[in-house]
Amino acid sequence: MALKPITGAGWLKDVNDNFDLIDIKAGTDYFVDLNAGSDTANGGSSWGDAFKSLSVALAASHANIAASTWGYTARNRIFVKVDQTADAEGEDLTKLAQKTDVIGVGSVDHLYGARIIGNHVIDTTPYMGCRFINMIFKCPAAGGDILTLPTEQSGIGFIGCVFDATSTAAAGGAILSTAVESLMIKDCTFMGQFSDAVIEIGAGESNSLLIADNVIEGANNGIEINASATCAARAGRILRNVVNTTAICISDASGKFYVHDNRCVTGNATGAAGAGAIVAGAKMMLGNKVSGSNNANCDVPALGTLS
Repeated sequence: MALKPITGAGWLKDVNDNFDLIDIKAGTDYFVDLNAGSDTANGGSSWGDAFKSLSVALAASHANIAASTWGYTARNRIFVKVDQTADAEGEDLTKLAQKTDVIGVGSVDHLYGARIIGNHVIDTTPYMGCRFINMIFKCPAAGGDILTLPTEQSGIGFIGCVFDATSTAAAGGAILSTAVESLMIKDCTFMGQFSDAVIEIGAGESNSLLIADNVIEGANNGIEINASATCAARAGRILRNVVNTTAICISDASGKFYVHDNRCVTGNATGAAGAGAIVAGAKMMLGNKVSGSNNANCDVPALGTLS
């Protein structure tokens, strides 16, 4: 098969397309199908041999990565095709997998991807580099927080995912993270009236945090960073998000994270220097726009001149 020529424009995309054409893989693929899979009879190696539960596929991938030197430097993939997880209250994940991409495929009702329902409290086993792509996370009927990540994690990513608070009881928060290094939340949609902060970053080292290009709505704060959170080794960034909440859209009590080019709508008055919409370090903000109950389309920080 001939490879497409790499041109000067968009060369990285061409390289990636070439990899896709010749199906270069750096790890093992697993498959999950709620409707047709089996956790006892199948091994997860194809759609015809698919697991039924995401938790079983995560355990298999984690063991595979740890099994050999080759496996440890690989990146596995889990393809997930589900209407939603097994019952009305869902599948509560407690374990992830090292260096594994969990990719939602197919469709759920009118949505694309795969939906898992549950309150996912991840245990303290170190899981490095687990990423979720095109997945839909929904809280169960009883509400509660959707996903809680402890300190032992690193390199956890959510790319193009949906976090859905709409249920019989609204979700508390979507992602609660404590000192997780290199956490990435990008191109995700957070919808529904979350009753607590939608994304909550706790105390401790959150080096290389990236929260970028998301759409976030909720009935409390949007992004909330603890006063004792740090990112001294590698800067944390909150970039280009659209946030619409009843309270503060972005609250960085530590004052240590970059807050650039966000678009914020709050039920609060914007207040002095936009504090009703954004709380952050005075020298860490740049190019944000906010609208509140008393004003619209304001620059935060206010435009000034160099001296």
